[in-house]
Amino acid sequence: MSAASTRRLIVADSFRVRANPRTGTAEVRGLADHLRRFRFSALGQLPGADTRARIDVFLDEAVDRIAEYGEGFPRLELWEAEHAGGDAELSLSLRPLPELRDTIELRSAPGVLLDHPERKGPNISRLAELNRRLGAEALLLDGAGRAVVEGATTSLIWWGDAGDSSGRFVADARAKGRANRVPSVTEGLLRRAADARFVGRKPERQSGSLSPATPTVAELAGAEVWAVNALHGIRVVTSIDGVPQAAPEERRLRWFREALDRCWHPLV
Repeated sequence: MSAASTRRLIVADSFRVRANPRTGTAEVRGLADHLRRFRFSALGQLPGADTRARIDVFLDEAVDRIAEYGEGFPRLELWEAEHAGGDAELSLSLRPLPELRDTIELRSAPGVLLDHPERKGPNISRLAELNRRLGAEALLLDGAGRAVVEGATTSLIWWGDAGDSSGRFVADARAKGRANRVPSVTEGLLRRAADARFVGRKPERQSGSLSPATPTVAELAGAEVWAVNALHGIRVVTSIDGVPQAAPEERRLRWFREALDRCWHPLV
């Protein structure tokens, strides 16, 4: 696609590819989940009886190209047709790996209404510009400007206290039949890891599952908050709106980062 193109990005999905430290093999966390998310969104935007086969052929070829490229931050894309009656374009952008970080700052961004918030793609450019303007990751709120929904490029997990059973994630909400945020692959991996984790001492041991909640910015203030996504994994939130957040409980943070590391699998 030319740099001068004004076509809209309809669907996208991106993820980090690493080279295995021992073998050099290209690996991804949650690849099947990323492909499933892209396929589901693309199917909803592409008409035609052969749509599923077309998408599957594209994804098979894309995975081979990504594996050959190696370490990076590739993006699966569906662009709108160049002219009325034309075909939307499936494409792959092979991009170098940007700098990885362990921490992040958040700033509230009330009043931001997104086009199809449930789908990754249509809002990427707008949210990137918002982050640049804020000088931090935008913290998106619901239509009433009260409840936290997600970060511009991240999903949120937070802890009410030092207890291993106090973990929360943002509860799904629907408006006009649609979800209010993109389903996060990395959040899903962490939730599954938490489901399999037992915390506490015998005989009172219990599941370490994360629970859904609908937080306000005030309720997140001072808590241990993680911003998670496919590029950086877990980043500790150091401040929200310039106010410092609680330092992480290092043992717990290490456990979940190691759990994510166990999700690396070869592309092919």
